Amino acid sequence: MKNLIVYYSYEGNTEELVKGMQEVIDADVLKLIPKKEKKTKSLFRFVWGGMQVYMKKKLELEEYNVDLSKYDNIIIGSPCWFGTYAPPINTFLSDNKMENKNIYLLVCNGGNLRNTWKNYEEVLKGNNIVSKLDLVYPIKNGIEEAKKKTNEWIKNNLK
Repeated sequence: MKNLIVYYSYEGNTEELVKGMQEVIDADVLKLIPKKEKKTKSLFRFVWGGMQVYMKKKLELEEYNVDLSKYDNIIIGSPCWFGTYAPPINTFLSDNKMENKNIYLLVCNGGNLRNTWKNYEEVLKGNNIVSKLDLVYPIKNGIEEAKKKTNEWIKNNLK
């Protein structure tokens, strides 16, 4: 079975966990990079991010080339923004219809997932959502422990 990790990371949490997974599973990796993104450490990032989610924005992404038909297992990693997955993931899922895939969902969050799982389930109908993992502020709360938990999760659940 062939594996693909698709992810977006704003502050580096998701990216650190993906790097860890790459050490324990064989997977191709697709990092989603928005063409125009407001990178800042200020509170403005919450305003900008919230507007993107509220308006259901599909951010234009840097060009990528992926043939999803090659993959049986797709791991999707995203931060949780205002109760759902981040806009670059929204763009990817809108642009790439998937069916009959084993899906693994990894979400980094601040402690409130609200509708994240429900929204994933709606957009990924026709696929098998095998397992979900959410971690609260992995870098802030101990990245090594978060990597260990993520690696155990993916090793124990990957088909």
